[in-house]
Amino acid sequence: MAGTGAQFQLPEIHNFPPFFTRQPNEDSWAEQRRLWCDLILAYYRHHRQYQLSLAEAVTEPPFSNRQIHRSLRVDTLREIVDELVRQGHAVWSGPKGAKDTCLIYWRKPEVWASMIHQWASDRGLCNTVLTLYELANGDDTAGQEFHNLDPATLRRSLEVLQSQGKAQLFVGTSDDDAGVKIFAP
Repeated sequence: MAGTGAQFQLPEIHNFPPFFTRQPNEDSWAEQRRLWCDLILAYYRHHRQYQLSLAEAVTEPPFSNRQIHRSLRVDTLREIVDELVRQGHAVWSGPKGAKDTCLIYWRKPEVWASMIHQWASDRGLCNTVLTLYELANGDDTAGQEFHNLDPATLRRSLEVLQSQGKAQLFVGTSDDDAGVKIFAP
């Protein structure tokens, strides 16, 4: 897992046992859900993670706290992810209708799209075809925040650019040889 090197600092509420139990009062649940959403986004950003498998996640931090012997239930996590989806910070990625896996957008695709477009403009790479592989993993993108971006998140971000008329995607046999032409501003 790629990360910043520094250990992630969990918030104090992570040591509060009721934090891991869905609260029955709607106002309390709304606040608890907000805190979980914030924690998930911060944790995934810190560790540069994108994929979330609910069944696997509830046994690991931040969804589990071994010191207090508490774990979030899968059905509660599913409700929290539904909130992230509603906010545009996640999409369900499993088989149609299944809510078992998702992509976490700790930075929304629209933001990634803007960063990628700015990078291409700054480097004079507009109107040049780039493979998705070289965009995410190439030497030219080393040091950029989108370097090593999850392929599904990269594709979604480029689809945003395409929908804005700022790019054209080209189909390849895989994501590695699929291409994109980013248009000048």
